[in-house]
Amino acid sequence: MKTEDKRIQALEGVKVLDFGWALAGSLNTKHLADHGAQVIRLETAKRQCMTRTNRQVSISSRTNPDDKPFFLHYNTSKYSLTLDIKHPRAREVLDRLIQWADVVNENFMPGTLTKLGLGYEDIQKIKPDIIMVSTSIFGQTGPYAHMGGVDGMGNAISGRLDLSGWPDRGPVSPSSCAFGDDILPLFTAMAIVAALDYRRKTGKGQYIDGAMLEVCANQIGPAFLDWQANGRIQTRNGNRIHEASPHGVFPCKGDDRWCAISVFTDEEWKAFCGVLGSPPWTKEERFRDLASRRTNEDELELFIAEWTSERDPQEVMRLMQKAGVCAGIVQDARDLMENDPQLKERNFLLNLKHPVLGVCAHPTPPYKLLKTPAQVKTAPCLGEHNDFICTRILGMPDEKFVELLQEGVFQ
Repeated sequence: MKTEDKRIQALEGVKVLDFGWALAGSLNTKHLADHGAQVIRLETAKRQCMTRTNRQVSISSRTNPDDKPFFLHYNTSKYSLTLDIKHPRAREVLDRLIQWADVVNENFMPGTLTKLGLGYEDIQKIKPDIIMVSTSIFGQTGPYAHMGGVDGMGNAISGRLDLSGWPDRGPVSPSSCAFGDDILPLFTAMAIVAALDYRRKTGKGQYIDGAMLEVCANQIGPAFLDWQANGRIQTRNGNRIHEASPHGVFPCKGDDRWCAISVFTDEEWKAFCGVLGSPPWTKEERFRDLASRRTNEDELELFIAEWTSERDPQEVMRLMQKAGVCAGIVQDARDLMENDPQLKERNFLLNLKHPVLGVCAHPTPPYKLLKTPAQVKTAPCLGEHNDFICTRILGMPDEKFVELLQEGVFQ
């Protein structure tokens, strides 16, 4: 058995009360927990998070909240406390948790916690130097702040969705990618660390307001500039861009196998042609420079596809990269887990044993702290740590815990 890593982690000693929900709220604190913060995730059996109900693999049931890979991957290294926050006696636990915490995280519809007497101003009265993080689609201010929503809404309203897809078809939102849910928490985690440093220097807490709309809009900066400077609206153009040609994904040998190739400069074009063996069509006037290749891109892509379709995608990638041309195989989950040498070398997937799902791969953080690396632990079962949190972390007498348990507070 591998010896447990006893090194001090970067965020060891930081205490987080987590009302996080679904993806963005969960990821906000996953980044902290994996690096040593003590994160207590508040849940309720009465209304379980969608990550505990979304079946994604055959082993998952409709009734067991503890057998969902979705929850597993988004809530590593946390503690779970079930608590009915609307119960009349829930505040006897919540106030202790707020006093204990350095950071409170939530991503309910704006105003939800305020209605429950748990808004930023309310918890400041309990813990004056508290840091509170709220994540939502539109942020906590502005004409849309009161609206609920999911990642897809922010993606659409931000303008990003209008750039995804083909010019003769409607916008396409990739089903496997959450643009705001996955990206905003990276910024949020950084903001939390900055707020903790500010509090260390000044003794003051603060409120962090994160908006998924804005993180999505930040991704289309060139489209803003194009409109502002040129009065031109960028829209869907498939895989093509103005700065490169060819620039696309090409079919390769095998069942649904592809390789992406991008050629930006004349030097890269010469290298690209050399990889193909400089066939006669590469010397034609219609492909002599970037402007010409872009004008005749349909024909160019047909020639390239004819060459790539006879070769394995790994071979195409290797040959192109060796010649200095940007290229990358389009991988699937099996490629990533079994064949990708880069992810394997960086220990991206970590096998951990979950009490219900058994041994399964856990994605590790996409950044490495070399002196204080993440120490990822598997996600908790629903309410797994109720007794430990109340009696050990909060110092609640056993009799008080049993009393509240019998009254239905921990549901």
